[in-house]
Amino acid sequence: MSKNEAKYIPMPYKGRGSPMKEQFISPLYDAVFTHVFGNQRNIANTRNFLKALLDIPEEDFDRLTIKNTVLKPAFLGGKTGIVDLVLTTKSGRVIHIEMQVERANNLRSRILYYAARLLSEQLKKRQDYDTLHQVISILICDHQLLEEEESYYNEYVLRNKENRCFTDLLKVIILELPKVPGKEDSRVWPWLQFLKSKSVEDYRMLVKKHPEMKQATNCAQKFSLGDRIRTTILLRDMRRTAIRDREEYVYEDAQRKAQETIEKALKEAREEVRQEVLQEARQEAREQVQQVILNIATKMKKAGMSPGQIETLTGLTPGDFK
Repeated sequence: MSKNEAKYIPMPYKGRGSPMKEQFISPLYDAVFTHVFGNQRNIANTRNFLKALLDIPEEDFDRLTIKNTVLKPAFLGGKTGIVDLVLTTKSGRVIHIEMQVERANNLRSRILYYAARLLSEQLKKRQDYDTLHQVISILICDHQLLEEEESYYNEYVLRNKENRCFTDLLKVIILELPKVPGKEDSRVWPWLQFLKSKSVEDYRMLVKKHPEMKQATNCAQKFSLGDRIRTTILLRDMRRTAIRDREEYVYEDAQRKAQETIEKALKEAREEVRQEVLQEARQEAREQVQQVILNIATKMKKAGMSPGQIETLTGLTPGDFK
Protein backbone atom coordinates (compact mmCIF):
# COMPACT_ATOMS: atom_id res chain seq x y z
CA MET A 1 0.00 0.00 0.00
CA SER A 2 1.00 3.65 -0.28
CA LYS A 3 2.82 5.43 2.48
CA ASN A 4 -0.27 7.19 3.76
CA GLU A 5 -0.59 9.01 7.04
CA ALA A 6 -4.09 9.47 8.45
CA LYS A 7 -4.21 13.19 9.16
CA TYR A 8 -7.65 13.23 10.75
CA ILE A 9 -8.38 10.88 13.65
CA PRO A 10 -11.60 9.76 15.36
CA MET A 11 -13.06 11.83 18.17
CA PRO A 12 -12.43 10.38 21.66
CA TYR A 13 -15.04 8.61 23.79
CA LYS A 14 -17.28 10.68 26.02
CA GLY A 15 -16.95 8.73 29.23
CA ARG A 16 -16.45 5.07 30.00
CA GLY A 17 -18.60 2.71 27.98
CA SER A 18 -20.38 5.46 26.08
CA PRO A 19 -20.73 5.19 22.29
CA MET A 20 -18.52 7.25 20.04
CA LYS A 21 -20.29 10.17 18.36
CA GLU A 22 -19.49 11.78 15.04
CA GLN A 23 -16.48 9.53 14.63
CA PHE A 24 -14.39 10.42 11.58
CA ILE A 25 -11.35 8.99 9.84
CA SER A 26 -10.06 10.62 6.70
CA PRO A 27 -10.87 8.78 3.44
CA LEU A 28 -7.19 9.30 2.63
CA TYR A 29 -6.34 6.67 5.24
CA ASP A 30 -5.39 3.42 3.47
CA ALA A 31 -7.99 1.23 5.15
CA VAL A 32 -10.85 3.67 4.52
CA PHE A 33 -9.82 4.31 0.91
CA THR A 34 -9.64 0.57 0.26
CA HIS A 35 -13.00 0.00 1.96
CA VAL A 36 -14.70 2.68 -0.16
CA PHE A 37 -13.07 1.95 -3.52
CA GLY A 38 -11.23 -1.37 -3.31
CA ASN A 39 -14.03 -3.64 -2.12
CA GLN A 40 -16.06 -5.51 -4.73
CA ARG A 41 -19.18 -4.97 -2.61
CA ASN A 42 -18.69 -1.22 -2.90
CA ILE A 43 -17.75 -1.26 -6.58
CA ALA A 44 -20.50 1.29 -7.33
CA ASN A 45 -18.34 3.96 -5.64
CA THR A 46 -15.38 3.07 -7.84
CA ARG A 47 -17.56 3.02 -10.95
CA ASN A 48 -19.07 6.44 -10.26
CA PHE A 49 -15.66 7.95 -9.49
CA LEU A 50 -14.13 6.58 -12.70
CA LYS A 51 -17.13 7.66 -14.79
CA ALA A 52 -16.61 11.21 -13.55
CA LEU A 53 -12.88 11.07 -14.25
CA LEU A 54 -12.32 9.03 -17.42
CA ASP A 55 -13.45 9.54 -20.98
CA ILE A 56 -13.92 5.91 -21.99
CA PRO A 57 -16.97 4.07 -23.42
CA GLU A 58 -19.89 3.96 -21.00
CA GLU A 59 -20.41 0.22 -21.43
CA ASP A 60 -16.84 -0.46 -20.30
CA PHE A 61 -17.95 0.33 -16.74
CA ASP A 62 -20.61 -2.39 -16.80
CA ARG A 63 -18.19 -4.90 -15.35
CA LEU A 64 -15.40 -3.74 -13.03
CA THR A 65 -13.36 -6.48 -11.39
CA ILE A 66 -10.89 -5.82 -8.59
CA LYS A 67 -7.61 -7.68 -9.13
CA ASN A 68 -4.62 -8.74 -7.05
CA THR A 69 -2.55 -5.72 -6.01
CA VAL A 70 0.77 -7.60 -5.81
CA LEU A 71 3.02 -7.22 -8.88
CA LYS A 72 5.19 -10.31 -9.07
CA PRO A 73 8.88 -9.97 -10.02
CA ALA A 74 9.42 -9.89 -13.78
CA PHE A 75 12.54 -12.04 -13.41
CA LEU A 76 14.48 -13.98 -10.78
CA GLY A 77 15.71 -11.49 -8.22
CA GLY A 78 13.43 -8.77 -9.60
CA LYS A 79 11.47 -6.28 -7.53
CA THR A 80 8.02 -7.08 -6.14
CA GLY A 81 5.53 -4.21 -6.23
CA ILE A 82 2.41 -3.65 -4.13
CA VAL A 83 -0.10 -1.12 -5.41
CA ASP A 84 -3.24 0.30 -3.81
CA LEU A 85 -5.92 -0.76 -6.28
CA VAL A 86 -6.03 -2.54 -9.65
CA LEU A 87 -9.18 -3.40 -11.58
CA THR A 88 -10.17 -4.39 -15.07
CA THR A 89 -13.10 -3.14 -17.15
CA LYS A 90 -15.49 -5.08 -19.38
CA SER A 91 -13.17 -4.72 -22.40
CA GLY A 92 -10.05 -5.73 -20.42
CA ARG A 93 -8.72 -2.20 -19.86
CA VAL A 94 -6.54 -2.09 -16.71
CA ILE A 95 -7.08 0.77 -14.27
CA HIS A 96 -4.62 1.34 -11.46
CA ILE A 97 -5.36 3.79 -8.64
CA GLU A 98 -2.65 4.90 -6.24
CA MET A 99 -3.12 7.17 -3.21
CA GLN A 100 -0.09 9.04 -1.86
CA VAL A 101 -0.29 11.34 1.16
CA GLU A 102 3.39 11.69 2.06
CA ARG A 103 5.90 13.26 -0.32
CA ALA A 104 8.29 10.83 -1.98
CA ASN A 105 11.30 11.75 -4.10
CA ASN A 106 10.82 8.76 -6.41
CA LEU A 107 7.06 9.08 -6.96
CA ARG A 108 7.17 9.93 -10.68
CA SER A 109 9.43 6.97 -11.41
CA ARG A 110 7.37 4.68 -9.20
CA ILE A 111 4.02 5.40 -10.88
CA LEU A 112 5.58 4.89 -14.31
CA TYR A 113 7.18 1.63 -13.17
CA TYR A 114 3.83 0.33 -11.87
CA ALA A 115 2.08 1.25 -15.13
CA ALA A 116 4.76 -0.44 -17.23
CA ARG A 117 4.57 -3.58 -15.10
CA LEU A 118 0.79 -3.73 -15.44
CA LEU A 119 1.23 -3.48 -19.20
CA SER A 120 3.95 -6.10 -19.48
CA GLU A 121 2.19 -8.58 -17.17
CA GLN A 122 -0.70 -8.94 -19.61
CA LEU A 123 1.16 -11.03 -22.19
CA LYS A 124 1.68 -14.74 -21.76
CA LYS A 125 3.88 -17.00 -23.88
CA ARG A 126 3.00 -16.87 -27.62
CA GLN A 127 0.45 -14.10 -27.15
CA ASP A 128 0.48 -11.34 -29.76
CA TYR A 129 1.35 -7.74 -28.83
CA ASP A 130 -1.91 -6.60 -30.41
CA THR A 131 -3.78 -8.23 -27.52
CA LEU A 132 -2.43 -5.69 -25.03
CA HIS A 133 -5.08 -3.63 -23.23
CA GLN A 134 -4.71 0.00 -22.24
CA VAL A 135 -3.33 0.69 -18.76
CA ILE A 136 -4.49 3.84 -16.98
CA SER A 137 -2.59 4.71 -13.81
CA ILE A 138 -4.30 7.29 -11.61
CA LEU A 139 -2.17 8.89 -8.91
CA ILE A 140 -3.98 10.92 -6.23
CA CYS A 141 -1.62 13.14 -4.21
CA ASP A 142 -2.39 15.02 -1.04
CA HIS A 143 0.55 17.30 -1.83
CA GLN A 144 1.90 19.16 -4.86
CA LEU A 145 3.89 16.77 -7.02
CA LEU A 146 3.92 18.77 -10.27
CA GLU A 147 5.30 22.15 -9.25
CA GLU A 148 5.51 23.10 -12.92
CA GLU A 149 1.77 22.67 -13.48
CA GLU A 150 -1.09 24.91 -12.30
CA SER A 151 -3.98 22.50 -12.89
CA TYR A 152 -4.91 19.81 -10.35
CA TYR A 153 -5.62 17.42 -13.26
CA ASN A 154 -2.78 16.39 -15.58
CA GLU A 155 -2.87 13.56 -18.11
CA TYR A 156 0.17 12.04 -19.83
CA VAL A 157 0.55 9.72 -22.84
CA LEU A 158 3.40 9.06 -25.29
CA ARG A 159 3.67 11.90 -27.83
CA ASN A 160 6.28 13.25 -30.23
CA LYS A 161 7.72 16.76 -30.31
CA GLU A 162 4.85 17.93 -32.52
CA ASN A 163 2.40 16.75 -29.82
CA ARG A 164 1.06 13.89 -31.96
CA CYS A 165 0.08 10.83 -29.95
CA PHE A 166 2.24 7.76 -30.57
CA THR A 167 -0.03 5.53 -28.45
CA ASP A 168 -2.43 5.83 -25.54
CA LEU A 169 -1.77 2.24 -24.51
CA LEU A 170 -0.17 3.62 -21.37
CA LYS A 171 -1.74 6.65 -19.71
CA VAL A 172 -0.89 8.37 -16.43
CA ILE A 173 -3.29 10.75 -14.68
CA ILE A 174 -2.11 12.88 -11.76
CA LEU A 175 -4.66 14.45 -9.38
CA GLU A 176 -3.27 16.90 -6.80
CA LEU A 177 -5.75 17.58 -3.99
CA PRO A 178 -4.16 20.83 -2.68
CA LYS A 179 -4.75 22.46 -6.09
CA VAL A 180 -8.46 21.59 -6.23
CA PRO A 181 -10.42 24.89 -6.11
CA GLY A 182 -13.25 25.56 -3.68
CA LYS A 183 -15.63 26.17 -6.57
CA GLU A 184 -16.88 23.25 -8.64
CA ASP A 185 -15.29 23.12 -12.09
CA SER A 186 -15.53 19.50 -13.30
CA ARG A 187 -17.44 16.23 -12.98
CA VAL A 188 -14.74 14.74 -10.76
CA TRP A 189 -14.70 17.75 -8.40
CA PRO A 190 -17.21 16.29 -5.87
CA TRP A 191 -15.10 13.14 -5.53
CA LEU A 192 -11.97 15.12 -4.86
CA GLN A 193 -13.85 17.16 -2.27
CA PHE A 194 -14.90 13.87 -0.69
CA LEU A 195 -11.24 12.82 -0.43
CA LYS A 196 -10.33 16.23 1.02
CA SER A 197 -13.02 16.04 3.73
CA LYS A 198 -11.82 16.64 7.28
CA SER A 199 -15.01 16.09 9.24
CA VAL A 200 -18.47 14.57 9.16
CA GLU A 201 -19.78 18.09 8.62
CA ASP A 202 -17.78 18.26 5.37
CA TYR A 203 -19.61 15.10 4.28
CA ARG A 204 -22.97 16.67 5.08
CA MET A 205 -22.20 19.83 3.15
CA LEU A 206 -21.00 17.80 0.16
CA VAL A 207 -24.09 15.54 0.10
CA LYS A 208 -26.38 18.55 0.46
CA LYS A 209 -24.98 19.96 -2.78
CA HIS A 210 -24.32 16.59 -4.44
CA PRO A 211 -26.82 13.93 -3.29
CA GLU A 212 -25.11 11.36 -5.51
CA MET A 213 -22.17 11.39 -3.05
CA LYS A 214 -24.29 10.02 -0.21
CA GLN A 215 -23.40 6.38 -0.93
CA ALA A 216 -19.66 7.07 -0.75
CA THR A 217 -19.87 9.19 2.42
CA ASN A 218 -22.10 6.60 4.10
CA CYS A 219 -19.65 3.89 3.15
CA ALA A 220 -16.76 5.85 4.67
CA GLN A 221 -18.73 6.61 7.85
CA LYS A 222 -19.80 2.99 8.32
CA PHE A 223 -16.15 2.03 8.33
CA SER A 224 -15.45 4.77 10.87
CA LEU A 225 -18.16 3.56 13.27
CA GLY A 226 -16.72 0.75 15.38
CA ASP A 227 -16.04 -0.46 18.88
CA ARG A 228 -13.29 0.71 21.18
CA ILE A 229 -10.92 -2.17 20.38
CA ARG A 230 -11.03 -1.64 16.61
CA THR A 231 -10.57 2.11 17.01
CA THR A 232 -7.61 1.60 19.35
CA ILE A 233 -5.98 -0.72 16.82
CA LEU A 234 -6.59 1.75 14.00
CA LEU A 235 -5.07 4.62 15.97
CA ARG A 236 -2.07 2.51 16.93
CA ASP A 237 -1.52 1.46 13.31
CA MET A 238 -1.91 5.05 12.09
CA ARG A 239 0.67 6.31 14.56
CA ARG A 240 3.10 3.52 13.72
CA THR A 241 2.63 4.07 9.99
CA ALA A 242 3.03 7.84 10.34
CA ILE A 243 6.23 7.46 12.38
CA ARG A 244 7.69 4.84 10.02
CA ASP A 245 6.82 6.80 6.91
CA ARG A 246 8.24 10.01 8.35
CA GLU A 247 11.46 8.24 9.32
CA GLU A 248 11.76 6.70 5.86
CA TYR A 249 11.11 10.04 4.16
CA VAL A 250 13.62 11.88 6.36
CA TYR A 251 16.19 9.13 5.77
CA GLU A 252 15.67 9.18 1.98
CA ASP A 253 15.81 12.98 1.93
CA ALA A 254 18.98 12.99 4.04
CA GLN A 255 20.54 10.42 1.72
CA ARG A 256 19.68 12.50 -1.32
CA LYS A 257 21.09 15.70 0.21
CA ALA A 258 24.23 13.89 1.35
CA GLN A 259 24.73 12.50 -2.14
CA GLU A 260 24.26 15.96 -3.65
CA THR A 261 26.79 17.41 -1.18
CA ILE A 262 29.32 14.67 -1.97
CA GLU A 263 28.89 15.12 -5.72
CA LYS A 264 29.28 18.90 -5.40
CA ALA A 265 32.41 18.51 -3.24
CA LEU A 266 33.92 16.01 -5.69
CA LYS A 267 33.17 18.30 -8.61
CA GLU A 268 34.83 21.26 -6.85
CA ALA A 269 37.81 19.10 -5.85
CA ARG A 270 38.22 17.81 -9.41
CA GLU A 271 38.11 21.35 -10.77
CA GLU A 272 40.66 22.53 -8.19
CA VAL A 273 43.03 19.67 -9.02
CA ARG A 274 42.55 20.31 -12.74
CA GLN A 275 43.48 23.95 -12.36
CA GLU A 276 46.57 23.05 -10.30
CA VAL A 277 47.67 20.48 -12.89
CA LEU A 278 47.16 22.98 -15.72
CA GLN A 279 49.12 25.64 -13.87
CA GLU A 280 51.98 23.24 -13.17
CA ALA A 281 51.95 22.07 -16.79
CA ARG A 282 52.07 25.65 -18.09
CA GLN A 283 54.96 26.51 -15.75
CA GLU A 284 56.87 23.41 -16.77
CA ALA A 285 56.27 24.17 -20.45
CA ARG A 286 57.48 27.77 -20.01
CA GLU A 287 60.65 26.55 -18.29
CA GLN A 288 61.33 24.01 -21.06
CA VAL A 289 60.84 26.62 -23.79
CA GLN A 290 63.09 29.06 -21.93
CA GLN A 291 65.85 26.42 -21.68
CA VAL A 292 65.61 25.67 -25.41
CA ILE A 293 65.95 29.38 -26.23
CA LEU A 294 68.98 29.64 -23.91
CA ASN A 295 70.63 26.67 -25.62
CA ILE A 296 70.01 28.23 -29.05
CA ALA A 297 71.43 31.60 -27.89
CA THR A 298 74.56 29.86 -26.55
CA LYS A 299 75.07 28.11 -29.90
CA MET A 300 74.56 31.41 -31.75
CA LYS A 301 77.27 33.06 -29.64
CA LYS A 302 79.70 30.20 -30.30
CA ALA A 303 78.94 30.50 -34.01
CA GLY A 304 80.19 34.10 -33.92
CA MET A 305 76.91 36.05 -33.93
CA SER A 306 76.95 39.42 -32.16
CA PRO A 307 75.04 40.00 -28.88
CA GLY A 308 72.75 42.44 -30.75
CA GLN A 309 71.81 39.86 -33.34
CA ILE A 310 71.17 37.23 -30.65
CA GLU A 311 68.98 39.64 -28.68
CA THR A 312 66.98 40.50 -31.83
CA LEU A 313 66.37 36.85 -32.69
CA THR A 314 65.76 35.42 -29.21
CA GLY A 315 64.73 38.35 -27.06
CA LEU A 316 67.50 37.52 -24.59
CA THR A 317 70.00 40.07 -23.30
CA PRO A 318 73.72 39.21 -23.28
CA GLY A 319 73.54 38.51 -19.54
CA ASP A 320 70.90 35.81 -20.00
CA PHE A 321 73.17 33.35 -21.82
CA LYS A 322 76.77 32.24 -21.72
